[in-house]
Amino acid sequence: GAVKKEGVEVVRHYMHLFMALCAQRHELLHALLDAYVQATPGVRTAVQHSITDMIKAIGAESPVLLKIIGNFPKGSELLLLAFVRTLTETGNPGQHKKLLDAIKALYARIGDARFMIYICSALSRSEVEELLPRIVALPQVGVKAALHRLLHARYSALTPEKLMLALHKLSPAGKDLTLKKIAEAIELCFNDRAIFTTQVLAVVLQQLLDQNPLPELYMRTVLLALKAEPTLTDFVTSRMGILQRLISKHVWTMPTLWKGFIKCCRQTLPRSAGVLVQLPPQQLSKAVIECEELGKPLALYITDQLAQGYNVPGQILKIVETWMRGSNAPALRQNSRSEAEREGEGRDSPADAR
Repeated sequence: GAVKKEGVEVVRHYMHLFMALCAQRHELLHALLDAYVQATPGVRTAVQHSITDMIKAIGAESPVLLKIIGNFPKGSELLLLAFVRTLTETGNPGQHKKLLDAIKALYARIGDARFMIYICSALSRSEVEELLPRIVALPQVGVKAALHRLLHARYSALTPEKLMLALHKLSPAGKDLTLKKIAEAIELCFNDRAIFTTQVLAVVLQQLLDQNPLPELYMRTVLLALKAEPTLTDFVTSRMGILQRLISKHVWTMPTLWKGFIKCCRQTLPRSAGVLVQLPPQQLSKAVIECEELGKPLALYITDQLAQGYNVPGQILKIVETWMRGSNAPALRQNSRSEAEREGEGRDSPADAR
């Protein structure tokens, strides 16, 4: 064991000596890459973790390094990624135009989006939007790195709001870009609370709601926003809030969004009861059937409306009558029916304000 450890230390010592020479004579990088391709997995990992000082010394303007980025030996991809990451981890990648062009040319040739992670903050808006499906299709560690660079870049072509819109516009394609992967990328953004503050989340939800058609993941995003920032409940359930606007868009005709709408109403009870009664009776009945937990809070809301003298349509009363039994609601309900028969009497309930 001691001999083996001593051998590893000797290898590491000579490796550092060779890298110091590479920093002085850039042509030696070719020999380093050739040796890397032939090395064992353990040695490869050690090399990847040891190149930082060497690459910083060589710099992004080295003609030899730029040529290697454009044409490197097969099997040395991870080492090249380490090179590019080191060259771009400080400052603006866009200040090194030759490096930027070399990486773009490499991506155009081989289509490996991993290399673009490190320069995405220096791309134009159209370039980022075109690249986004390839980025989201990467393993999560790559997606997280790219989103972090986009969101925290000093100069980025996409604001956090625009990035979120672009993610919601993505469509599943093939086995790598699935709806689950898109949803995970959106959630990674939400987890960055330094960027996605309450105000930014509200703007995102509003802008997404203005899209036509509504993104399939919209209600999932609303629920994520409420989980991240419960103070958004008023924004979601108010008279002109998100749930109300979804009713005006006939959310019940969109199966995936309808399921999310019901889940959101359940999560925001009792505040959402005033929104639920705005549904057409047939859709309200469907909602209560699909989620019985809505029934009792809805009945309590309607009972309170009756107690205040509001008229409630008989169709709505019938939907919640099971939950209203056993209280003084039946008498109030009868009074409401009698008053409703007399045209012009009583006040309109919020349920009649459709």
